[in-house]
Amino acid sequence: MCAALLATGLAACTASSDPSGVPTTSRVPTTSAAPTTTSAEPTAEPVGLPANCGALLPVTDLDPALGVGLPGSVSYIRGEPLPGIGRTDRITCGYGIVIGPDGNAQPPLLEVSIASYTDEAAAADRIDVTTVDRQTAGDRVESTEVQGLPAVMLTGVAGTTLVFADGTWTYSLTLLAAVVPPEQMPTRLTAVAEAVLAQATEAPPT
Repeated sequence: MCAALLATGLAACTASSDPSGVPTTSRVPTTSAAPTTTSAEPTAEPVGLPANCGALLPVTDLDPALGVGLPGSVSYIRGEPLPGIGRTDRITCGYGIVIGPDGNAQPPLLEVSIASYTDEAAAADRIDVTTVDRQTAGDRVESTEVQGLPAVMLTGVAGTTLVFADGTWTYSLTLLAAVVPPEQMPTRLTAVAEAVLAQATEAPPT
């Protein structure tokens, strides 16, 4: 089995069957079928989501994109498949997690989630559902793009979320309002999303 990097395509694999036997002769004339060779159809293996936050987006790439270093620690959470909506996998990385006065971890200053779906239609549907839900909750909705991909910027009181789909994957990035000035929020979130996409094309499959 052979696999290549996500977003760059997958290499084909071929397999040949061994000849069924060696022709033999006897006093009674016999015939033997000539050995045949068959090729397996090229298969496309789904590429797994990053296995850790360093593979999703290293801090060395995050800081320049965000324009500021985040304090605290990083968390990694792996979700479960949800067949009902076509989701096959999900990971969420929280950056900038600090301990509050009560001794508990505070919400991450930046949260990046990637989810994979059974097909592109299912992935696109989740972007639509998220947009409607957030708009109903009172968020401001603005159309934008990330490296040519249609995206939606959802701005609320606590922070701003950028969502978009790329094939069968969806991306959701949420940045709390206090991290950067409001006028920089769209630019910074887009830069982080571009860094995530760039990393996805460079990192080995997991």
